[in-house]
Amino acid sequence: MPARNFSGPVSATIVLCAISLASPRAAEPAEAPEVAQPCLACHGEVLGEGVPPIAGHFNNYIQLQLVAFRSGRRQNEIMQGMAAGLSDNDIRALGKYFSSLPIPAAATQADEQPDLTKAGQRTAAQFRCANCHGDKFLGSQGAPRVAHLPEFYVAKALTDYRANTRPSSGGGAMTEVAGGLSDDNIKTLAHYLAVLP
Repeated sequence: MPARNFSGPVSATIVLCAISLASPRAAEPAEAPEVAQPCLACHGEVLGEGVPPIAGHFNNYIQLQLVAFRSGRRQNEIMQGMAAGLSDNDIRALGKYFSSLPIPAAATQADEQPDLTKAGQRTAAQFRCANCHGDKFLGSQGAPRVAHLPEFYVAKALTDYRANTRPSSGGGAMTEVAGGLSDDNIKTLAHYLAVLP
């Protein structure tokens, strides 16, 4: 049979399947591999400015994002540069390491915008976010953790999904869902997810 060329989401999915098998989170944090050292400068215990925490995300999700950055499907100048030289083995090691780390603790400060939080809770219910991300929004193998992420990061991610400038890792689900979000929906959801207990 002639060889077939794949591109876009199909290509990224094929690459991910080739380098990763679904596996549960490790019980104990793995030792940081050498390839993770540059990552820890921004994604370590002290986050760089505007950098989201990736500790405790699922292995498959981390690997899929790195594949997307490496291929250019997910746009970010810094991350594309970091991922460009990663081998499949590097990506596998990074997924294993960062997924083994504990999920960062929830914010402890009091919620200063309880009305916005309630509006976000209603928006999450309206768009059935828990169907994929779980009742506590801690994710699953098929969907990432969205609880306790920085408000600005969630808002940007949802805006990018809505504009179809960020690839969805769930078979296009986020692009479809975000397409129905208003700016107000995005604002309330981002706040609600950030301040979840």
